[in-house]
Amino acid sequence: MMLEQALVMAAAQDAGVPGAAADTAAEREPEGAAAPVVRGTVTVGADDPFLAGHYPGFPLVPGFSLVGYVHDLVAGAVPGPAHRPVVVEKARFLSPVRPGEEVVVEAHITRDGDGVRAGATVSADARPAAEIRLHYPQAEPQAETQTEPQTHRTQEST
Repeated sequence: MMLEQALVMAAAQDAGVPGAAADTAAEREPEGAAAPVVRGTVTVGADDPFLAGHYPGFPLVPGFSLVGYVHDLVAGAVPGPAHRPVVVEKARFLSPVRPGEEVVVEAHITRDGDGVRAGATVSADARPAAEIRLHYPQAEPQAETQTEPQTHRTQEST
């Protein structure tokens, strides 16, 4: 289950929707902190479709799923990045993550003139599993287009 889906389920459970079961939680640091920090947890079930074939008899959560958990957490916490291209500046996988383990994502979010960056640590059952840094570049302003053709005049000499 992707973190974004789990967050929706958690919200549904908090709202009292019958049958909604959450296997995740997310929290934010108080506003005014130097670099906002968001945290989320997810438990990957053995029936997650991304585990099929990764690897038969020894299932592991794929690295792209860990990157996706970071992205989902950041996109849910900061307006804008969800619809922008993302650059994976760093993805260092430190230990395997297996189904059933509690995955905790903690992301430090910063903004600068170049966009939004998120440096995240991912742990599985309290052991370091990955270090991931994502960059959401600032959207470039649209260049103005000219609607009238340019004409060049030359002076004739007599």
